Amino acid sequence: MNRLMQALPLGSYCGKCENKVKERNRMLVHWIWLTMLDGVGIRGQCELLRLFGSAENIYCLTRQQCENTEGFQRKWLDPVLNKDLSSAQKVMIDCDNQDIRVLPIYDELYPDRLRNIPEPPIVIYYRGTMPRVDEEAAIAIVGTRKCSAYGLLYAKQFSKLIANSGGVVISGGARGIDTMALQGALDSAVPVLCVLGAGIDRPYPQENRWLFREVERHGCLITEYPPGTPPNKGNFPRRNRIMSGLSVGVLVVEAPLGSGALITANFALEQGRDVYTIPGNLGLAQCEGSNELLRDGAQLAINGWDVLQNYQHLFPGKLVDGRNKSALEKLFEARYGMSLPVYSPVFHADPNDKKAVDNQKESTYSMDKEPPTDLSEDEKAVYDLLGDEPQHLDEIVASGSLPSARVMAAMTMLQIKQLAEKQGANYFVRK
Repeated sequence: MNRLMQALPLGSYCGKCENKVKERNRMLVHWIWLTMLDGVGIRGQCELLRLFGSAENIYCLTRQQCENTEGFQRKWLDPVLNKDLSSAQKVMIDCDNQDIRVLPIYDELYPDRLRNIPEPPIVIYYRGTMPRVDEEAAIAIVGTRKCSAYGLLYAKQFSKLIANSGGVVISGGARGIDTMALQGALDSAVPVLCVLGAGIDRPYPQENRWLFREVERHGCLITEYPPGTPPNKGNFPRRNRIMSGLSVGVLVVEAPLGSGALITANFALEQGRDVYTIPGNLGLAQCEGSNELLRDGAQLAINGWDVLQNYQHLFPGKLVDGRNKSALEKLFEARYGMSLPVYSPVFHADPNDKKAVDNQKESTYSMDKEPPTDLSEDEKAVYDLLGDEPQHLDEIVASGSLPSARVMAAMTMLQIKQLAEKQGANYFVRK
């Protein structure tokens, strides 16, 4: 049965319902057609909508109407007069077959924040559950793909605390900072959004396919590109304006000079969003751009709550410091009708709990696992080099005495035995 028909809030599929489905399909095809006009671009699409009001009106234009309309540009004439809908209809079929929803700019579910930015996407495609973004403190977390272990660690920590404090995390799906931000956010019941620079059916990078599936389960994947669109290099700067447009603030974790994360920060400033960054290591190339943001006036963030607390007055009852366990339990019960999920701890220890703070040797629980006994010599040597913070494979090789080929072989076995975990591109931690 047609997916759009399934979405109708009606008890049976009478002829009237079927007519509504056909009408919506017809309208959506015109909106998709508008986004596919050669040589028009997003700026031209927005201007055409300003002139004529809807995609259907634009589709019905005659040559005379185009030429007689003040502000209509000559270069738009041939694309607008091309009434072939076959490509747009194929997109509709592909979306229907892959459970991808089509959301035009006029739809009530289309976020107002995004609708009100300069040159918003005319159509967005999503898979999963689209939250009411305008009702949430959404924070975009961005950074470089070629990040340091420091950046990986704090991307995940900041993201986890933002999500556990009631914020909605938005990021891209790239390697490095994006990946760790999404992983941290998935440790919560709050929705997660991932904005892609390709069609939803063209996951990039390939190693993050599992991560995208998890995002779909807990939120949604979003893109302005129809199914089948490859991850072309030019798509990603355009994608960045959507991440900042959906958010109330953008957190740049780590970015070198010229990084795409700085493009997102610039979009955020143009859109009137707040920009935050964390202090980076001086002398580290990956931090030069983000440190420059600090010098130029970006807000300093020491932890995720530093970011979210600025929006408590805008979202009353939705945000609490995620390190305060009792307050967080009340928040989850009020917002979701559920107990606090059990995830890796992000809470402060109670200063009055002498056993936890001062007498750790007496505790029945140890954060340090007993070393496994069934490891080969190579596996044990590599396992001993791993810690709780992500390390690049090159660092692990340099720290030990084994050649890289044997380290890689041992690391593979440790992952199979659930003793090591890969985080990002060639970064590993002990499980």
